[in-house]
Amino acid sequence: MAGGYLTMSDLPNHIVPPVPLVVDLDGTLIRTDMMWESLARLLKRNPFAIFAILFWWTRGRAFLKQQLARRVQIDSATLPYNEKFLAWLRAEKKAGRRLILATASDLKMALPVADHVGIFDEVLASNGKTNLRSENKLRALTEKFGPRGFDYAGNSTADFAVWRGSREAVVVNASRAVLREAANCTQLGPTFCETFSPVAVAHSVGLELFWRSGYLAAAGAGLLLASAFPNLNWAGFAWVAPALLLAAARGQTGAHAFRVGLVGGLAFWLASLSWLLLIPVTGLPMLGWFSLSAFMATFTGVWLWLVANLKFQISNSISDSWFRRTLWTIVGAAIWVALEMIRARIFGGFPWNLLGVSQFKIVPLIQLASVAGVYGVSFLVVWFSLALFSAAQLILRQPTKRMAWQAEMILPLLVTLGLFVGGFFALNHDVVTENILRVTIIQPSVPQTLIWSAKADAQRFQDLLQQSQVALEAAKGERKIEVSLVSTNGGSPAASPGSKTDLVLWPESAVPNMDDDIYHAIQQFAQSNHVWIILNAEDVEFHPTATNYFNAALLFRPDGQLAQIYHKRQLVIFGEYVPLVRWLPFLQWFTPITGGWTSGEKPGTFDLEKCKASPLICYEDTFPGTAREAAADDIDFLVNLTNDGWFGRGAAQWQQAAAAVFRSVENGVPLVRCANNGVSCLIDAHGRVTSILTDESGSVHGRGALTVEIPLLAPAEKTAATFYHRHGDWFGWSCVGLAGLAFVFQKRR
Repeated sequence: MAGGYLTMSDLPNHIVPPVPLVVDLDGTLIRTDMMWESLARLLKRNPFAIFAILFWWTRGRAFLKQQLARRVQIDSATLPYNEKFLAWLRAEKKAGRRLILATASDLKMALPVADHVGIFDEVLASNGKTNLRSENKLRALTEKFGPRGFDYAGNSTADFAVWRGSREAVVVNASRAVLREAANCTQLGPTFCETFSPVAVAHSVGLELFWRSGYLAAAGAGLLLASAFPNLNWAGFAWVAPALLLAAARGQTGAHAFRVGLVGGLAFWLASLSWLLLIPVTGLPMLGWFSLSAFMATFTGVWLWLVANLKFQISNSISDSWFRRTLWTIVGAAIWVALEMIRARIFGGFPWNLLGVSQFKIVPLIQLASVAGVYGVSFLVVWFSLALFSAAQLILRQPTKRMAWQAEMILPLLVTLGLFVGGFFALNHDVVTENILRVTIIQPSVPQTLIWSAKADAQRFQDLLQQSQVALEAAKGERKIEVSLVSTNGGSPAASPGSKTDLVLWPESAVPNMDDDIYHAIQQFAQSNHVWIILNAEDVEFHPTATNYFNAALLFRPDGQLAQIYHKRQLVIFGEYVPLVRWLPFLQWFTPITGGWTSGEKPGTFDLEKCKASPLICYEDTFPGTAREAAADDIDFLVNLTNDGWFGRGAAQWQQAAAAVFRSVENGVPLVRCANNGVSCLIDAHGRVTSILTDESGSVHGRGALTVEIPLLAPAEKTAATFYHRHGDWFGWSCVGLAGLAFVFQKRR
């Protein structure tokens, strides 16, 4: 007796209270881990929180857990408890034993669990500075209860240190290896390992982060959509991907629908733009690849947010009807097109991989572009996909009405079928030609690293001249041509032996910086072969207040004189200019370019006497509006000079060529492409790739030459421009207007 109080020594041995039982939380009391559950919920709410999470992690796990606890609240009643172990704990508590919850989770995470269970006398947890785990936990428990003054219930290798300092080990939800080692650490007590699963935490976190959130399904939809574009060209997936994105949101609206769309869009763009990683520059390609993909993904997020909200309003309306559901599918497709219109123009525009482009091989269908542009094809694909989604929902809601889906699909099916029939008739329409132009395309396939090497300029220019001379001789039948030619039915054949070339094309970046020697060599080549030449070079204009540098296309006459110059209008962001650099000069750190180019002010017309051509440079053939302006009424064909050597043998070459197909259909004129390392080809006025350059191995990326014949239409045929050429993006702007009305309607609701 001391001071009127009983001490342990005053009690008989048979009633000495049992030593306290310390219980771990993560993996022991519950079958999951609070940190990983919180991470999953935070990332579910905001996928871009990953950057903050990585920063917090650099400051230690305790700090990370504290930040997570401040932002994420988990309902303790929904956690997966180890029920058999919890029942044993309640029995121990009823018998008078003191229970302490000691966890590496943050205190704000642990307290709600302790309150929910209602059996713990005290809670010890991490505090933002100290991670209460392993040796740290043992130190805290030893200071509180003395050496081996407690029993400890745990489940993992991190608990070995605690068991070595405990009186008895209670092993819960652990593998056989952990159970054996626990017995080596101290005396083994009760065990609860019958239902152990090594993937329980991963399963729980995966369900929360990927399945319940819809992110996994959204990422899958994005990857399916990417596979619809070159190089895979599985065009059918484009018709279901928007529906799968909606299914991934599973009725969610607002911010979560946006996040699901963001994840789906990010998966699509990271996959389809992976060729950016092939740029031979260290570090910057990866930064540009992710930044551009993330920005483009916001458009998918906005689309899903708007469409899911509209769908929610219709589904919860007492007047939900076939008409309202059909109107939703039409408005949803219009919103998709409206967002494509915006991204084709914002910050200079990036109209890459517009949805309709995925259908470039389905030639009858894409004749729709001659009326509505590529945006019309995008609209059709999304409309069909949303109708498919609506039909699937109807089947799930009314499984007894097996044919109910037909009403949802009948309208888009009939329209698609009608467009196919109309496309076949358009392809069989005969036109009157009065002449042909023979064009020889030179593809030097120079690696980008060699283009950057000033020491190699003289030699690669000589190689270009020699390759061109050999190709011209081959075109006249004097030598066997060195490349194979691929032709498709209904197109113009490659030039026959004995014909003379009228025009030679050299791709972008084929000619080094033009000095007097190179200029005179080009003149001499044109004179000696009596050919027109269209090539790419730098042009400079000097003004009193500034010097302007242009990425230019030059036309040389057969007499060697420089006839005309075109200045590129659509510059590559962070490739040819840095936006806002005057106000934000640090942006130059994110690009290898040292100076800015100036954009041209107007399209160019190259007069070749018996015909007229209009040049496009680099990726200008992906811009519908730019090509439309270039394809003036008196233009016979478009020419695109491009350098895809930046991207090795990636998918960029075919993705750009697929977009170029639509410029021909939209304007009803042929387009001849001359690329550094693919795809060099002739596309006829209906979008058929009639001739394509391949090397001896069958690759479009190799070195070679191709001579093609471009039919020159009679004057009466030239004036019969397509509806799209006459009226432009009338359909796209109509979709913008319809989407705007839908947005206003949604805000008012």
